[in-house]
Amino acid sequence: MIDPYDFDDDDFDFEDEDLFPIKPISKMTEGEKLQRFKRFFDSSSRAMLQDCLFHIVNHQNDTATLEILCPNEAIRQRLSKKKRKITNNINTCWSHIRWFSLCVQQDGELHCQKFTRNGDLVTR
Repeated sequence: MIDPYDFDDDDFDFEDEDLFPIKPISKMTEGEKLQRFKRFFDSSSRAMLQDCLFHIVNHQNDTATLEILCPNEAIRQRLSKKKRKITNNINTCWSHIRWFSLCVQQDGELHCQKFTRNGDLVTR
């Protein structure tokens, strides 16, 4: 019989890695990397990101841009204030992404602000 008050039971001696295996980033799919990217934000930012669409645009020189399509201008403005957090999280998930864009669709056209990994606005 098991004693429910015996907290020294050896059968429950697990390591964190046994319960939650840690997958190296190199073996993650793009979807898993995106989920990891979102997890690094606080709950209010995650709520904003939940309504966004994500697209990775790969370039010919093995670099890429993460495009974040925001549902409206207000969310794009709020996310633009978190560009340092966005770049830090990109750096922990992807090595080939050099830029990110915050986009919103207005009047049938896509309007984007593109930023470097330092969070600087790219002007053209």
